[in-house]
Amino acid sequence: MAMTLFFFLSIVLFGGTSGSSSSGETSPEAYWKRLLPRTPIPDYMQPFLPKDLTGGVQKKAYVPVIDQCKIYAAWKFGVTPEELKALHDTEFLFLPENLKPGSKTKKLDFVKKEREGRGWHAFLPRRTAEAFPFSVSKLDGILQYFSIEPTSTAAKDMKGTLAACEEEANEGETRYCATSLESMVDFAISQLKTNDVKLLSTSILDKGTAAKGRVYTVQKGVTEFPYKDSVVCHVLGYPYAVFYCHKTINTRSYVLPLVAEEDGSRVDAGAVCHIETSSWNPKHATFQTLGVKPGVPICHFLPYGHFAWVANSAP
Repeated sequence: MAMTLFFFLSIVLFGGTSGSSSSGETSPEAYWKRLLPRTPIPDYMQPFLPKDLTGGVQKKAYVPVIDQCKIYAAWKFGVTPEELKALHDTEFLFLPENLKPGSKTKKLDFVKKEREGRGWHAFLPRRTAEAFPFSVSKLDGILQYFSIEPTSTAAKDMKGTLAACEEEANEGETRYCATSLESMVDFAISQLKTNDVKLLSTSILDKGTAAKGRVYTVQKGVTEFPYKDSVVCHVLGYPYAVFYCHKTINTRSYVLPLVAEEDGSRVDAGAVCHIETSSWNPKHATFQTLGVKPGVPICHFLPYGHFAWVANSAP
């Protein structure tokens, strides 16, 4: 079965390609501009744009992505104290009271997160992504196609990504795994019911800043977006870009101007607060990290590879 899938993939992904996109096919950038004419493609999205529009899949060396969905998305799952210690980026979690100017963050390394992401894989063109199998049941053939050992860390990451994308949505949540830029745009527009949107993440304003943990102070000028709905997307580990996107009920989205105490370096940090958490697992990593219980609003910054789509105007 795996061998059959391997040959199918080779034919679909490489058979008949000619070194240019198919006649009449819209590039991902052109698709974005047509559907989102008031929303420029942010700089932090550029590395995820497809590098090859011929329809092929480049078999690049697998680049691991730190799994953050257990922190940001998998609300029904709890963790043990041992598992909590092994999780990455829990320092990016905070409580709503820390949105106020003058509040201090934990020691955060936004620069390191950005540099980690520079080598991550780009999206596939939609036509290629839709032809490519994407399910746990097809994993053996997918691993064979990418020449990835079944017992490797990469294979474990891929299985985890496919499993996360096949999980049933939580109550009040709509979720989708985007394997192309076009499908991410479509999902965001369909959930927010408008194409007048803004994409939030974190922007490092002082280029050349060294990668190191810094304590930041929240400055005046915090921007709160007025609408409760948002679509938040988190990058997952896979041989091409896959984003776990979900629309949740009763969220608030912000951009916080931050200045580091140590050297004055500046960051505009995107953040999302989940107001309704009463249905989350009491042993969820967020509650254990912040020392609170279900029902308490939870916030998190959006480091590189994590985006929030928010409406600029009412649908």
